[in-house]
Amino acid sequence: MITYTIFNDAKYYSHCENEYNEVMSIPAKPAFAMMEGESIVPTLLPKEYSTVEEILKRIDEIDLAIVEEIARSKYLNSLQIFEFLRLRGYSVKRDNLRRKILKLMRYRIIKENMIKCSGSENGLRYYEIELKGYLIALNKGVFFHAGNSFMTYKKKLETGKHDSPLDVKRVLAGNMIVSNALKNGIKMERFGIMETFCVENMDGKVKDGAIFRTAATIKIDDESVLAYEVVRDNEDGYIKLADKIERYYKLLHNEKYLYSNHHSDNVLPQMVICGESEEHNKKIMEFLMEENLWREEDTLLFTEDLLNIRDSAKSIYEFRNNEKIWYKLPQKNDFNNGTKRTA
Repeated sequence: MITYTIFNDAKYYSHCENEYNEVMSIPAKPAFAMMEGESIVPTLLPKEYSTVEEILKRIDEIDLAIVEEIARSKYLNSLQIFEFLRLRGYSVKRDNLRRKILKLMRYRIIKENMIKCSGSENGLRYYEIELKGYLIALNKGVFFHAGNSFMTYKKKLETGKHDSPLDVKRVLAGNMIVSNALKNGIKMERFGIMETFCVENMDGKVKDGAIFRTAATIKIDDESVLAYEVVRDNEDGYIKLADKIERYYKLLHNEKYLYSNHHSDNVLPQMVICGESEEHNKKIMEFLMEENLWREEDTLLFTEDLLNIRDSAKSIYEFRNNEKIWYKLPQKNDFNNGTKRTA
């Protein structure tokens, strides 16, 4: 059973909606699109021997909030950290945020990595927690589940469980969807990152393979739960999608889900596939058709990276008869709830 805390509660992130949307420029290309020859390069720092108790005396409320957000989210880049802090009501500037991130890195509370292409000097910087950050976040009430679980670097080496650039970009894109939905005032009760949907037996074991995990989840209300599956344009992305869709269909047609699921939801989740672009989503649709995984009776919705930056309320569509049928997400000032189809 998933445990929800204030760090999943949309009301906790209700500050500064639309206050700085116009200031942020919309990129020409998706920041989390896949590129050839990418690898993950960690930022190496000297060891630091301060205890957690000593560190807690040297950091402030905003520092703690940074740790909480990264822990809940698994991976965040600096812009996403900035956005979640602002949504929590903290007044912070980007240059000051960088200094705080560097301080937390020096204390070995968080870790900086970079996704780089071969031969490139620059890349995509992102952050995850280290052991001290995990202990701090746990004490602050952040809930860890299989999707955002912490593993030390030593343990990763022993088990060979290292996330790839594809894995990291899926999580970053999922956090982008959530943060922009919150910024745009989308009506929601809760959200989650890398959460599992499954049917359980009385003994807590998964029933009939009806289990899947998506990059982001947004519960609009008791009648609408959106499961965002982020797909990147490479071979591994399509392989993982095929397995995910098969599991999704098993869950949709398992009558026990509504009576026994991780979230105590009384509605089935709606899969929303987030591709890199419209062209990519068309490739995804063609791939699913080729794999006999496209079903008219089980609607799959789509979104794109940049749509979730421009206008989260109108970011979801369905492919039907070679046309895009748009759906509107409810905003807090709307009178009607639920995901509505628009012309």
